[in-house]
Amino acid sequence: MYFYTFKHVLRKLRQPEIRQLCALGLIFLFMIVVFASVLSTYEKDLTFPDGLWTAYITLTTIGYGDISAATPQGRWTTVVTSILGIGCFGVLTGVILERAMQRRMKKMKGEGNYTGNGHLIIVNVPSYPETTELLKELDYSPDFKDIPRVIVTANLPNRDKELPDFLVRKIDAFIMGLPSALETLQRANADQAKACVLTSSAADPAMDDTNTLTAGLIEKNWPQVVTVMTCSRNETLNNLSTFGIDGGISTTDLQMGLLVQELEDPGLYQIYRELSSNAGGNQIYISHSALGSWDSHDREFSIGSLKIAAIELKLPVQILGIQSEEEEKLSLNPENNLILTPTDHIVYMSRKRFDWLKNSGQIMQHIAKML
Repeated sequence: MYFYTFKHVLRKLRQPEIRQLCALGLIFLFMIVVFASVLSTYEKDLTFPDGLWTAYITLTTIGYGDISAATPQGRWTTVVTSILGIGCFGVLTGVILERAMQRRMKKMKGEGNYTGNGHLIIVNVPSYPETTELLKELDYSPDFKDIPRVIVTANLPNRDKELPDFLVRKIDAFIMGLPSALETLQRANADQAKACVLTSSAADPAMDDTNTLTAGLIEKNWPQVVTVMTCSRNETLNNLSTFGIDGGISTTDLQMGLLVQELEDPGLYQIYRELSSNAGGNQIYISHSALGSWDSHDREFSIGSLKIAAIELKLPVQILGIQSEEEEKLSLNPENNLILTPTDHIVYMSRKRFDWLKNSGQIMQHIAKML
């Protein structure tokens, strides 16, 4: 342990900025000792500790004036020390500012690494407005608004070499590199990530293949990371489960389906926009816990009885359907007499995510009374 710590210190000392700071520190310490020695030697009734104090407030240009030099030797030493102190602090300020600027530029160019954990990886920047909108939705998401964000991409729009400042301020790290390369994902610390969102562009259908490869690589090496992606081709969406990818949406199907529904019922898009956005109003959720994990789940009951229980208990939810975990099937607005199975998850609408597991006790008791 001590050996690796020592090696880490030596590696840091090889950096020019660190060596410069160490040199400034030694010069500063040397000047304090020399100044204190001169003052304690030539100034009457001035001890060495008093000299150290006077040297410190002189070098730092604080200058309280509680102790001052009276002899020519002491005054000349004070003049030289003050000049050197101003110079040292000027150099120190410059080094700190240069270091901060280098880190800023490194982040904008995507040359660094991310060492945090529990973060969200955003793969690709198809366009700045789309990425900005994604970050805006994440800001409103109760599950992801406080999660660190790391953008990984091989190319930026308009062939830019740096990520714009307005996006840099909204993320925690930027990694420039091929997302489907293991080395790039390691730079993004993918093994410690919570989730990964892979975005695509309709103008570049080949991006679907790169995203599938990237998500498949993540699922193979770090299956605990949740992966979802957008697809510009329908066949890509059908193949996601083959690679173990957790979820995806087809931008083409979504766009065309909404277009026809808007043609049939103008204004329907506003309803969809309200339900799909995290900015406000009601959202559609799927319960985290399956029915089999609910308390007192020892008898069969229908989705109709669950709906009645939710209404009579005045729960802040509107039940829309179920998602079967075993069959991987989504059923919206099913028949009320449909019997729920232990692996079913509830699809519902609510202003915020509802804790079904926490409220399962009173729900099951109410259903038992009805039956």
